[in-house]
Amino acid sequence: MAERAEQAKETAAQKTEETKEYGQQKAGEVKEYGQQKAGEAKEQTQGMTETAKEKASAAGQATQEKAEQAKGGVADALSRAGEAIKGAMEKVTGTDGGQ
Repeated sequence: MAERAEQAKETAAQKTEETKEYGQQKAGEVKEYGQQKAGEAKEQTQGMTETAKEKASAAGQATQEKAEQAKGGVADALSRAGEAIKGAMEKVTGTDGGQ
């Protein structure tokens, strides 16, 4: 009977060791998988960040171009307004704008 108890104890110890090794193996696999997925997520995030930066830069450039166009349009409108006022003053005063 003592032999059976000793044999059962050894079997239990062996199964415990096998279970421990299996658990460590699976933990290693899960860790590797997690690191892989984290790397993929990081790459994807970096790609999305770069795309967002490019779009923001393009939007900023387009805004700047529109502002320059508007500035040119305002300058042109002011010039025409000045010419119109000058023409109106000539009509009112009967002069030729300072000549």
